[in-house]
Amino acid sequence: MQTLFAAYYVPFERVAAVDGRILTDEDMARWVRLPQGEPPITQSEVGCFLSHQKCFQLIAEGGAEYAAIFEDDAVLSPDIGTWVGSDHWIPRDADIVKLETTGAKALTGSPASIFDNGRVLARLLSRHNCTAGYIVSKDCAQRLLVETKFVTTGIDELLFNPDYRVFNRLRIYQISPALCKQSLVQSTIDRYEVPRVKLAGRICRETVRPLLQVYELLWRGWIKMRKGQSWRRIPFA
Repeated sequence: MQTLFAAYYVPFERVAAVDGRILTDEDMARWVRLPQGEPPITQSEVGCFLSHQKCFQLIAEGGAEYAAIFEDDAVLSPDIGTWVGSDHWIPRDADIVKLETTGAKALTGSPASIFDNGRVLARLLSRHNCTAGYIVSKDCAQRLLVETKFVTTGIDELLFNPDYRVFNRLRIYQISPALCKQSLVQSTIDRYEVPRVKLAGRICRETVRPLLQVYELLWRGWIKMRKGQSWRRIPFA
């Protein structure tokens, strides 16, 4: 990350992560408050959560109105220095600007800004996990310190999943093409295992797939026509 930041002229402050491997049972009992029905959480996830919490603390107490948080496995666009070097392009009502893409489809609102270089900024309206790179306002960081007093789920679920109330309390924007992505396709702290699908299940899945594809095309067309929203994969460039 030091090499990348130097190459792209990005000033930064390194924040030492919380190593989940050294968390004791007492630490887990102190920090974790999982709601009923929430899947178990790993020590690595707790460490990641607390690491982002440390960043929120620094931003909340700092002098800048906005700051970007990057994880140490982030891959950055060569344009990153231009975007994090100023905040004039950030909407004044923005709590978070997600700089990252996972390559998954995401629902965004009508463009808030269209820039000369082809990038578009729009409200993020659907789940778009991972926290390898995002901008947080100072006001938002202060509020997130309250929301992250205890670990209630993975930090990316908390911030970027509408199923959690925090997402719906924030104004989150997505930039596209994205300026950041994780170096790994799948997070090393993912706690969900994908079960092996039996033959009958595979047959059923392949039978239903064409119907789901037609439904998705119709739904995406309706969203775009009626609401000015867009459901598409966010590229990285």
